[in-house]
Amino acid sequence: MFSELAGLAIGNLFRARARLAMTAGGVVVGTSAVILLVALTFGLQRSAEAGIGNSSAVTEIQVYPSWEIPPGQSPEDIPQLNLETVQKLWRIPGVAAVIPMVNLQVGGDLMSGDYIAGANIVGIDPRLLPYLGITLEQGTLSLQPGEMIVGPYIGENFFDPTSEFYEPVQVDVYNTPLKFRVTNWNNGTELKKDIKVSGTFAAGTSFDYTIFMNVNDIIGYNEWASGQETDPETFTFGQVLVRADSRETTIDVTNAIKDLGLNAYSMGEFLGQMNNFFRTMRLILGGVGGVALLVAAFGVANTMTMAILERTKEIGLMKAIGATDRDVLTVFLIESGLVGLAGGVVGVLLSFILRRVINQAVANAPTGEDSVTNFLPFNTSQIGGNLIIIPTDLWLFAIVLATLVGLGAGLFPSLRAARLSPVIALKQE
Repeated sequence: MFSELAGLAIGNLFRARARLAMTAGGVVVGTSAVILLVALTFGLQRSAEAGIGNSSAVTEIQVYPSWEIPPGQSPEDIPQLNLETVQKLWRIPGVAAVIPMVNLQVGGDLMSGDYIAGANIVGIDPRLLPYLGITLEQGTLSLQPGEMIVGPYIGENFFDPTSEFYEPVQVDVYNTPLKFRVTNWNNGTELKKDIKVSGTFAAGTSFDYTIFMNVNDIIGYNEWASGQETDPETFTFGQVLVRADSRETTIDVTNAIKDLGLNAYSMGEFLGQMNNFFRTMRLILGGVGGVALLVAAFGVANTMTMAILERTKEIGLMKAIGATDRDVLTVFLIESGLVGLAGGVVGVLLSFILRRVINQAVANAPTGEDSVTNFLPFNTSQIGGNLIIIPTDLWLFAIVLATLVGLGAGLFPSLRAARLSPVIALKQE
């Protein structure tokens, strides 16, 4: 019985193909708007995730002392980044490594002839180098006294300090003899030593502008500047890097560190906040696209109302030969649902075509200082040809939504048709 009613509904639609096309056109536009706007957030999210860097950055947690004194506590009660705190961090479940770092407390520069380059210089225990998550490009992960491992952008930052203008000079730090200059800011004295670059590492980490040295070298330079030996009882680290054992445990480890009274920041935490932001954006942009579907719903309702008025006598004949109110309701609901389904399917196909066009345009967009792509809120080189990403569940949802919109829009006109009296309907001209 249902198949017969469905066949009747399909036949009715094809009798008015022009009206079907115009009505479904609104659904096509609405469906495409929903898909493309939501798909845009997927592409932007992927671009943002690509900008974070390599996967090791997601499990990286930066730990610093707290700058706030809780009520009822004194500054002495605030946890410091000392050896005791490092031991507590090791005991947190989910921690793969704890990497304490000692900051150079005086001025430090690399020197290549007349050129110098500044950097973030920290001391680290050589045994902890494998946990930094860096990828070696040249040399070895060795930090013997008098050696350093240099970040990828240090060689690009050399300049002539006597020049009136800043003009960066490229220096091959691995193959060029270098000196390390330490300046005591208190009295202006300088200490220069030959330094060996034991290795360089690839870009894409939070250490791209960092120079790593043996922790004992940094402590020695700090003692030279202060004129005092380091007291193990009062010694504190400048910062501590904690490496979680997986992406999934990063947030829990971060919260556990904060519970110790320390400040902790992780890329995984930021990633979670970013994902929440994009979920909100999907709802907002999906709602904007949904307005077009709402307008299309009024078009479907208007078309179905006109169809009922034109086919009032036909409805009367159906009831006269035995069709029930439910049969009439089913026929018109099938018609409105098919309008939504057809519009949804065509809308999905149109979305895929537009996705290809837009992604190709972005991929082929010119780059450079004067390029319009510099004003876009995303990095076209990271996106490549994936600004618009349409997941399978998105286009399936769009088809279902378009069908439901058609059914919902046709419900009231269909109920009106089902309630028509056959006697009155047959008298209708």
